[in-house]
Amino acid sequence: MATTLPASWYVDATRHDRERRAVFGRSWQFVAFRSRLRAPGDYVAVDVAGWPIVVVVDDDGVLRGHHNVCRHRAGPLVETGTGRLPSFVCRYHGWAYALDGTLRSARDFGEDVACSLLPLAVDEWRGLVFASVDPPSPLREWLGTFADATAAFAIESFVPVVEADHDLACNWKAYADNYLEGYHIPLVHPGLHKEIDAKRYEVLVDEGDRWVEHRAPARDGAVNLGRWLWKWPNLALNLYPGGMNVERYEPAGPRTTRVRYSFAFGTIGDAANDAANQEVVRVGTTILEEDRAICEAVQRNLDAGVYDTGWLSPRHEMGVAAFQRWVAEAVDGR
Repeated sequence: MATTLPASWYVDATRHDRERRAVFGRSWQFVAFRSRLRAPGDYVAVDVAGWPIVVVVDDDGVLRGHHNVCRHRAGPLVETGTGRLPSFVCRYHGWAYALDGTLRSARDFGEDVACSLLPLAVDEWRGLVFASVDPPSPLREWLGTFADATAAFAIESFVPVVEADHDLACNWKAYADNYLEGYHIPLVHPGLHKEIDAKRYEVLVDEGDRWVEHRAPARDGAVNLGRWLWKWPNLALNLYPGGMNVERYEPAGPRTTRVRYSFAFGTIGDAANDAANQEVVRVGTTILEEDRAICEAVQRNLDAGVYDTGWLSPRHEMGVAAFQRWVAEAVDGR
């Protein structure tokens, strides 16, 4: 029987920094919908696991990724969010960079400087833009068979409608553990429990490409129809017949997690469809709040110093076992 990771892995600041680099720095991270990045100068600036990054369309229409950090004294180039600009100008001392990252001018510096913004790998898949600090492989190769599982859904046509960040007082792995099993649904999610047959809930693990699918027969009138797909280390695509929620979560600290929801739909502007879409958002947000309560309670118990390790169900927690093994392999090489 598999045992859990030790509680110390959920509270230790040193391990947090190691995971940030070994897990999040060595994977592709979803940052934006391509529809947000159409014309030269369009940009999206986000923080991903402690890395401030900006993705922009350059003058030739090519996607570029940069660390949102001036080479002079680490000033920010742009504020977090979206916008359009002709060039980057550091908000601290005014150094200016072209959209491709090349330094244009070091304002009143006193001598010539030759440098460029620190680059990030950027790529696009089906209308979703990803970036990586240190990519382990090309994006499509990294996605592997996870990408094939989305084939029945027209995700390129889905338009982002609601995007929201949620801060949770728990380690990111506590949230991931929770996401990767349906064992808790009857007790934690009463609404979802009424919509599905939890006794027939399945979690299927693809060890090769490191992704997980959740399956459960839906009852009549259920909102949560479709496919629930998760890709190592922190991406979930909750796919519905007419839309999706792109969910990702990341460490904001040793005991804090930021969960990001991006709901996108195929049909908007029609009263009936908009009402249905709003119900999808409402149900998804309710489930998140229920997960928040239990994950934060688990974190408090992990902090208490009473619990060290537990056991994982071979029937219900295969996804958790795989995830925890992948964490150990990424950080400790085992």
